[in-house]
Amino acid sequence: MKYSLSSADFKYVYSNSKSLLIQEIRYYYLKDQNPKLGFIVSRKYGNSVERNLFKRRCRHIFYELIKNGFPYSIIIKPKAQNIDWNIIKSSLESLNAEIT
Repeated sequence: MKYSLSSADFKYVYSNSKSLLIQEIRYYYLKDQNPKLGFIVSRKYGNSVERNLFKRRCRHIFYELIKNGFPYSIIIKPKAQNIDWNIIKSSLESLNAEIT
């Protein structure tokens, strides 16, 4: 995928990033010229269908943010199960407002 963090980039962002918990999602973010996205979604979140739905929703919102000039690579880690679309959208928008 075009905006996915490689393994080396993931480790770099994770170890050098700032962390922010918004609603039920933890974000690790680092300013970057080429914004990328990574996930930490364990099996505790749910089955593969639920995990992939969460990731698809996050990617969609992340792509919208990039179109508007979002300059950060982020790693997303949910802290609860079955997070609703509205919560994901509002938390990513809050992240954008808080760090930019």
